[in-house]
Amino acid sequence: MKNSIKKIMAIMMAMMMALALAACGGGSGSEGESSDEGGKLAAIQEAGKIVVCTDAAWAPFEYIGEGGQPTGIDLEIAQAIADELGVELEVQNIAFDTIPAVLKSGDADLGLACITITDERKEEMAFTDPYTSVQQYMVVPADSEIKVMEDLADKAIGTHLGTTGDFLVSDEISGGVLAGTSTENKQYKALPDAALAMKSDELQAIVCDSVLAENLVKANGDAFQCFPVAYSDGHEAETEEIGAAMAQGDEEFTAKINEIIQGLVKEGKIDEWFVQHSEAASKL
Repeated sequence: MKNSIKKIMAIMMAMMMALALAACGGGSGSEGESSDEGGKLAAIQEAGKIVVCTDAAWAPFEYIGEGGQPTGIDLEIAQAIADELGVELEVQNIAFDTIPAVLKSGDADLGLACITITDERKEEMAFTDPYTSVQQYMVVPADSEIKVMEDLADKAIGTHLGTTGDFLVSDEISGGVLAGTSTENKQYKALPDAALAMKSDELQAIVCDSVLAENLVKANGDAFQCFPVAYSDGHEAETEEIGAAMAQGDEEFTAKINEIIQGLVKEGKIDEWFVQHSEAASKL
């Protein structure tokens, strides 16, 4: 009799544990993946929306428009993706350096924020094929005699925190052509803030992506000039490729987003948005 009771209790305990495990398996994965059999695409369809994170301080890629809402080239891409998937678009405007963590946690489905594809970032995120390319540029006052990176020795340089411009300047200070000097990398959350600082003589240069540099020049009249980052030996900074980012682990989702974006590239839509938003952002 005792053995029978023990067997019944063991069976009941096993059933309770199975139910508990099933209940624990019901949400999104910790790496930003959906636990549904259909993956991220199915989860987006079920939710009826796609959540895109950006940092609206990178005109013309993303900036705050006249209506007080994020707009720009990347937001046009985001809306086109939502339309193609037949869902609503939800935009999260967050700090650039938090994007990898937000994608990994599953709080956003996609990152569109002029994100340069690098080997280091590929360790944290998956990427689409590039949809455009940029080069690191210097923005300096119009009357400045600064021409090459070495000219920035002992000066204050503005960069956007967490960007490749930030990394480039930090590397030059720590072990490159600016090593051993008193050069300062002043990191900003938004490039317009860096532009104001340079107008106030707090900075002698800004280093950022070429499209952003050109927009800063347009937006500030005759105050600034810009050109590719170059060195005294004649070489220039390498060209960088820009792509959309997402959490790793869902190849179907990555492939679908890539298919949509590359379709926009072939149709010439992204080139159209470059012209449209470069003009619009320069007037704000």
